Amino acid sequence: MKVTQDLHKTNDPVLETGKYICAAGEAVELQKGDQFPVCPNTNEPTTWRHADHEHKTGDQVTESGHYVDKDGEKIELKQGDVFPNCPKSGQPTAWKHA
Repeated sequence: MKVTQDLHKTNDPVLETGKYICAAGEAVELQKGDQFPVCPNTNEPTTWRHADHEHKTGDQVTESGHYVDKDGEKIELKQGDVFPNCPKSGQPTAWKHA
């Protein structure tokens, strides 16, 4: 199992304006120069990833939520799960937040 990169932590500076997803699966629009906030659900420090980030089969899930692969197959995963192969083809694939 691989641990994915490009995680940002609460209080890190935002380097790119865009939509970000926290570990609990909540989406927030942030501007360059902002600081990554605490989780909107728990009000605790968390990790953030850009919403357009792709996850590969075998990567660890860092944000709970709904994901879609390149074939349009949709799944729900929880933090700590591992991204699976495509349910349709059984082959490795890339996943994005749905």
